[in-house]
Amino acid sequence: MASPTAPAATDAKAAYARAMTALQAGRFAEALDLFRALHEANPRIAEVEYQIARIFTRFDRFDRALFHAQAAAQLAPSQPAVWTAWADAAALDGSPAARRAFTAALKSSPLPSEAKQPLLARFGAHSGMNRPATGGVPADQLKALLALETSGRHAEAELLAKRLLTAHRGAALVANVLGSALAAQGKLDEALQAYRAAQAADPRYAEALANMAPVLLRLGRADEARQAFRAAIALAPDLLPALAGLGNLALAEGQAKAALLWLDRAATLAPTRADLQLARGNALTLLRDYEAARQAFAAAVKSAGGKDALPLMMLAQAEAHLGQDAEAEAHFAAALALAPGHASILGARGVFLQGLGRFAEAEADFLQAIEADPATGEPYRLYYASHKAKPGEPLIAEMQRRFADPGASDRDRMALGFALAKALEDAKDYGRVFDYLDPANALMRKANPYDIAEREDQVARLMEAMAGMDWQGATIPGATEAAPIFVTGMPRSGTTLVEQIIASHSSVTGAGELADGTVSALRLLFGGKGGGFRPALSIAPAEFAALGQDYAAMIRSRFPDAERITDKSIQTYLTLGLAKLAMPKARFIVVRRDPRDTLLSIYKNVFPAGTHLYGYDQVDLARHYTTFVRMIDFWRSLVPDWFHEIQYEDLVADPEPQSRALIAACGLDWQDACLNFHQNTRKVETLSVFQVRQPISTGSVKAWARYGDRLKPMLDQLRADGHIKD
Repeated sequence: MASPTAPAATDAKAAYARAMTALQAGRFAEALDLFRALHEANPRIAEVEYQIARIFTRFDRFDRALFHAQAAAQLAPSQPAVWTAWADAAALDGSPAARRAFTAALKSSPLPSEAKQPLLARFGAHSGMNRPATGGVPADQLKALLALETSGRHAEAELLAKRLLTAHRGAALVANVLGSALAAQGKLDEALQAYRAAQAADPRYAEALANMAPVLLRLGRADEARQAFRAAIALAPDLLPALAGLGNLALAEGQAKAALLWLDRAATLAPTRADLQLARGNALTLLRDYEAARQAFAAAVKSAGGKDALPLMMLAQAEAHLGQDAEAEAHFAAALALAPGHASILGARGVFLQGLGRFAEAEADFLQAIEADPATGEPYRLYYASHKAKPGEPLIAEMQRRFADPGASDRDRMALGFALAKALEDAKDYGRVFDYLDPANALMRKANPYDIAEREDQVARLMEAMAGMDWQGATIPGATEAAPIFVTGMPRSGTTLVEQIIASHSSVTGAGELADGTVSALRLLFGGKGGGFRPALSIAPAEFAALGQDYAAMIRSRFPDAERITDKSIQTYLTLGLAKLAMPKARFIVVRRDPRDTLLSIYKNVFPAGTHLYGYDQVDLARHYTTFVRMIDFWRSLVPDWFHEIQYEDLVADPEPQSRALIAACGLDWQDACLNFHQNTRKVETLSVFQVRQPISTGSVKAWARYGDRLKPMLDQLRADGHIKD
């Protein structure tokens, strides 16, 4: 496309040049801000609309991408590039409405027929499969080649494909088959070259891109794989392997919401594929939408005819999250009937039984899992989560041997390291705990790279977005009457103990970590400049009211018989003000604990996939704690009477007066059952599952002092940030 001509303004041209420089350097948010400024100054520059559309497409903001692509096409209807950008956005969006709008506009455009037809074919004959160039290869030879590859005779397929390509260099289909044959033999670099040759021979060959992506993943090039999947979907929006592949890639990276975008489309095309429903269920579980996850896993069970143990196990786990414990136990039993002694299923059932307080049965499952698969580390870690080790236990020596085995995988050594650290601490062999704990955390960090600066930036931007709001003076017409009790704080600070005390009151149901309120509150702030947070001042009262009403509806749906609930979503402190305006009758309890003990406890534990990734590095732990303190201080300076703070050390040292003050802060009358919280049989699904079933103890106070210099990086950072003085 031609360069834009802003209205006789040198500064506009310079701004455009800066935007293009940022775009070419991969600084997409910066480029978007610059292009949007140009758009606001002059909304009739086709090139600016075109570039904005492309960036929004990259960000998966397809609504905005389609809007700007359409504007570009209206301004420059004879430019093929703008129609290609619109086609890309419509294909990646995938909705029937986006497809219809694009094809209708394209048909009436002044583009020549030869330019229109390939774009129209994306949403017609080629939406799910391309017709690649065959380069003149005779049909019988193509048939023979495909037969070799589909029958698993990869080496023979490789030889035949190479012979055919010598005579027919433009045969994209043959190059694609060659790539598959090479990939099946582990010849990844050669396979990549073959797929690139197929795409070069036929640039519209979506299958070659979709087949290339898994090879890129095996080579450790995830970003390139993602772009290959996306390019394939842009060319063929119903190409099932590309949709499933991109969804599974996002899921593997912990991006559950993005994963669902693609997995839902794939499952719509192939509703009886159990693997797609399992992936959907896993994504929904990460998003804590347990009912939708249950439905996905039930569909997978149905697709497998009830004869596959894995879907049954996943269904049982979803049912357990929903409190459908009898159904969960039955499905765990059905899964084990199909796969007796299956270590993963035994481990999952053991975790379920732990949550119910049936520790002896849980330990039996974990020990059986260890016996079934002694080389896998995870059953050991799960076993020692509730088992109190004694000095000289045979399993400790066995774990040490396996940990030292150079053939052990990183995943197994990680799990063994955490298990050994816990066992040695139980046995009071404190001098060796960090010999295993530090390597285990290093392996977790290796598998889960994390940049603490992103968290620090998020908190700074949150406080900036929420500054200037008259929190105390704001009124919200139509706000819900729901009065949940939010328990918030750092993980491992005593939040589960505090929730258990409150939930032991006869009028309160312990709901655990719902997360819905925090996620929805953060969503209210999205949509600011450059994809950041918008000011809280710009949120309409009706939006606050809707936030609270939606949360109340969720509570009624999931806990229909509950008078009041506790929500132990520990990051509620990030959006405390938003939640209070949305639910004026809500109560907020902030739990504090000596950061040295809190952070040590985090460092000793493994959290659910994709959560608390700062927890595997001592310095990052301390810096994350600083962001927590900053947010609490922020709210205390604005709304000090909106939350009650309780200190863990005070609670365990003097339980009754602290518990009475806590219950009063929740707006409840005192009941003696709140002191006997450990007798509460409700299910607990946190790492504190064992501790909350024990009477209050001061045994974990000042646990950090056992380890001296082994905690030096964390302690030094805490001192530098002013949290400790010694």
